[in-house]
Amino acid sequence: MSANEALKNIPIQQEHVAGAGALHPARRTVQYLTLLILILIPLSGLFRFDMEAGGVVLLDRQVWFSDIFIVMGFWVFIASLLVMMYSLVGSVFCGWMCPQNTASEYANMLTYKLLGRRADMMNMSGEKMQVAVRRKSMLNYLLLGLGLLLPSMLYALIPLLYFFPPSAIWSLVTFTKDPQLAGSLYWIYMVCVALFLLDIAVIRHLMCKYMCIYRVWQHSFKTRETLHIHYDEQRSDHCETCHYCVDSCFLDIDPRQTEVFDSCVNCGECVVACDELHSKSKKLAGPGLLSFVMGAENRHGENRGSVASFFSRAKASSMATVLGGILFVIGIVGYQSDEFSVYRSEAWQGAKVLDYRINMAHKLYHPTNVSFRIEGLNPDVYQLEKNTVHFVTAGRQDVKLHINESLPKGLYRFRVFAKADDGWSGVFNVTHFAPGG
Repeated sequence: MSANEALKNIPIQQEHVAGAGALHPARRTVQYLTLLILILIPLSGLFRFDMEAGGVVLLDRQVWFSDIFIVMGFWVFIASLLVMMYSLVGSVFCGWMCPQNTASEYANMLTYKLLGRRADMMNMSGEKMQVAVRRKSMLNYLLLGLGLLLPSMLYALIPLLYFFPPSAIWSLVTFTKDPQLAGSLYWIYMVCVALFLLDIAVIRHLMCKYMCIYRVWQHSFKTRETLHIHYDEQRSDHCETCHYCVDSCFLDIDPRQTEVFDSCVNCGECVVACDELHSKSKKLAGPGLLSFVMGAENRHGENRGSVASFFSRAKASSMATVLGGILFVIGIVGYQSDEFSVYRSEAWQGAKVLDYRINMAHKLYHPTNVSFRIEGLNPDVYQLEKNTVHFVTAGRQDVKLHINESLPKGLYRFRVFAKADDGWSGVFNVTHFAPGG
């Protein structure tokens, strides 16, 4: 045997570096960034509800149903974009972004550290939760309760930010008086805290497995070609007596037998677990048996690729996304920051209409001044309550216009002009019948 042949027969041991090791920290980062974004969206004025005006705030603008291009464009764009995401990556939103899942994983981790492994989540079989004997102490239960209460108090503030202005929420947190702070808001907040605490302490991932309607919506667009967990059956001998991937799954499913419709949220924890086990084992060579795969194999065992697979299934949603974006841009460009109208006042003098009310609506959440002037009537036959109104933020104001009773009998047409400091201007035509003295 030559020296070269002898060298070839020497086994070479390669150290495997876990390729999925970055999945877990990346997922944690995305989860925390999602929570931060959910808080910043209403604080920045990007999107929230204005309960006082009964409208929606979008891009710091008060959006009415008359702003049809913005309303339709926004919802068509968001809905079709979500459909595209579901068709491409399946339930990744649940595993990587959903606040419910983030809170549930945190509660599982804290419960495991303080009470033991068997206390991870509520058991549907009705069996009593078992706690490690060495951890049965009042201090651990107290720390667990406090550790679940504080996140519940934080979570309860997030939905309130979408229905109340940030100043009102700040007054709620700091216990200061605020005219925008309703007295019932404290009770609403307490109810939200109680619901979130119940969810985090008891329900947890049962919401994902049995109660989440959003998951059913996502499954409507999943196929065998969307992102899913792939199991390498050719090396199934590595799995003998091993359930490490099953133990790592917080939804209690077997990642080796995933289906199109199951509870898998594509979190990748099973991929990380199997890959780490192979990297630490001296007997198991190669990477883990689990991996993320997109697209489906044909009868020849060939995968046509994720991009081709995606666009063949998402043509309609892609076109809808583009259409929604175009409508939204048209709506933003043609957005009217102010609206006003002139109508007859409730103050009647018998059958005579002498008073009008100028209703001015400012739709931007920043201060401005709006000035009025009348054309078509002599200044001595009418009285305008005030020529200028000041808006601190978005809202409505009325200005009274009185027509003198001494105006000769006849039909008069005049126009009311309004002009704001931000450049907006408008005109309203009015027809007035003067009954005469």
